[in-house]
Amino acid sequence: MASSSITQKQDFIGPGLSPFKRNVTILGVLGVTALVFWIAIYQGASTIGSTIVAVLFIFGFVMYLRIIAPVPFTIALEPEALVKRSRNGETITIPWEDLTQVKEEFFPNGKRISITAYRKVSEAGQKPKAWAVYRDEVTDLDGLAEALKQVIPETCTWKSETVHE
Repeated sequence: MASSSITQKQDFIGPGLSPFKRNVTILGVLGVTALVFWIAIYQGASTIGSTIVAVLFIFGFVMYLRIIAPVPFTIALEPEALVKRSRNGETITIPWEDLTQVKEEFFPNGKRISITAYRKVSEAGQKPKAWAVYRDEVTDLDGLAEALKQVIPETCTWKSETVHE
């Protein structure tokens, strides 16, 4: 049985891509697209092939950006489990008794970089590393670390590591 002392749910938010970065990227892509079409119109029929290739590259770049864009998520410390839910529908639930290790990484200056949660493997194809979150992905990484330290069960180990030395 988990020795979790959590009495109420705590949520930590990963907001995803900021509106500023999204808007600047959209403006940049629209600017490059406008430049390509301006060159195509200015140069005439001799640039049809180049224009098609440029539009395909721009389309491929936009698809790449959609794939790598950070998805908003929440990490919830619930009385029965540690749950990470992303906006795209993915949910990772780790019952407290299945949480085996939490690892935090620091820069040499003491600034926390990441937190990684590990679980007992309970089904085929499942990996021990459940998830990792980084400083720029969560609004309060230090708060998440402190909350996790308070509620992890006795069977779970807490590992701190300094990296990038």
